Amino acid sequence: MGMEYGVRIKNGAIAPDRKQEQVIMDKLYSRLAIVLNHDPDYRIKYDQGKLAILQDDEKWPDVMNTYIDEASGGELAGIIGGERYLYIISYTGSALAVRWFAAIDEVMSELVPGSVREEL
Repeated sequence: MGMEYGVRIKNGAIAPDRKQEQVIMDKLYSRLAIVLNHDPDYRIKYDQGKLAILQDDEKWPDVMNTYIDEASGGELAGIIGGERYLYIISYTGSALAVRWFAAIDEVMSELVPGSVREEL
C-alpha cells in the first residue's frame, strides 16, 4: 500500500495546456534525476508522461509513480472533478523519499505558483 498525494496544476483561473503539462513533467524528471544520481539503488523511468522511481526488487520494483491526470469526481475532500492534478503515489517513507518530495514541491511551486501537495 502507498500514500497518495495530489497537486492541483491550475494557477488561479489559468489551466495549463498539454504543452505546459509536458514542461512540468520534463522539469520533474530532470530534478528527480539529479536527486537520484547519487543513489545507485534507485533509477528513474520516464515514459509517455509518467515518471516512476524504481528499485531492483522483483516483488515490488516501483517506489514512486507520478503523472498528470484529470480528477474523475469529488469523492475526496478538496478534489475538484474535471480539474487536472499531478498525482504522486509513494510506496516508501524513507529519508530519500523526503528529498524526492522536496524536489517535486520545488518544481511545482516554480511552475505553478501557489500549488500545494495534499495527501489524498
